[in-house]
Amino acid sequence: MKLNYEFSIQEVADKFVAVAKNRETETVEQVFDLNETGALILQALQDGQDTSAIVSLLLSKYDVQPDEAEAEVTVFVNMLVENDLATR
Repeated sequence: MKLNYEFSIQEVADKFVAVAKNRETETVEQVFDLNETGALILQALQDGQDTSAIVSLLLSKYDVQPDEAEAEVTVFVNMLVENDLATR
């Protein structure tokens, strides 16, 4: 999976805001809210981790079952792809 933009993630009032910027022009393309899990997944993707590593990260950070963690990652990745923020 490849992220189509560079993301800046900031915590604001118990939520997270992600800003998608064009890598070449630095133009802001999209701004969206994330919960803590979404911010963790997006940061891990930006750091180059694959989905299995991200599932392991969620399992180590949260009290969830492996199938729940995998579902969270899959849903989030699908959202990125559907919104043209990433490609498979």
